[in-house]
Amino acid sequence: MTWRGPVVLVLLLALGAGAGFGASWALGEAPTGSGAATPIAAEPSLPVDPTPELFADPDFPALAPGIRLVEQRVGTGDFGLSLEVPDGWRFTTNSLTEWQWRPPDFTTFGYYMRVEQVISNRRSIAWTLDRRIDELVEDEQSVSIKSQSGGRLHYTYVTSNHLRHGFLTWLDLTGSDNAQVEIAVTGRAADVPGMSELIGRVAESVQLGRAKEPADGAA
Repeated sequence: MTWRGPVVLVLLLALGAGAGFGASWALGEAPTGSGAATPIAAEPSLPVDPTPELFADPDFPALAPGIRLVEQRVGTGDFGLSLEVPDGWRFTTNSLTEWQWRPPDFTTFGYYMRVEQVISNRRSIAWTLDRRIDELVEDEQSVSIKSQSGGRLHYTYVTSNHLRHGFLTWLDLTGSDNAQVEIAVTGRAADVPGMSELIGRVAESVQLGRAKEPADGAA
């Protein structure tokens, strides 16, 4: 019966060799990579908002720098304002402290100007600018800040698939370091040179003063 020991040993060696060959064959079919291990992106990946398709701007002459301005008074009593506004633009009152001017041939997605008294907020110009940026990012689509300095902001956003450019500036007219007047001009990319120049000229003209009468029509 002594022959069984060697036979069993031979069988065990044969099985071990076969298992080793099978493992090496499997590894050969799926070769290991080289280099440091890197994380694999999860599937599916997180959703990304698509870039909105932009429509062409309405085709009409751009707002030109240097347009003629005329003086106008808005507001009532001691809270009135005196400022220069584009000559011939249509004037509307949005509220007791907010007014808007549009060219007589205004077209949707054209350019316009808005002025508002914000003296009741009692906030600094720097705080007001930062807060407005937060509001724009929250309320508008695809907001991009182009520049900001000296209490003035230039930004873009998308509305109804149209790219819009906006200029905002705030004025301190009493030396209190608080924003008291907000001026906004909005339009197309073609209007940017004219809007930038217009908001600067209007801002320089604004003065606090008693209005002659409630502003309810064009100057």
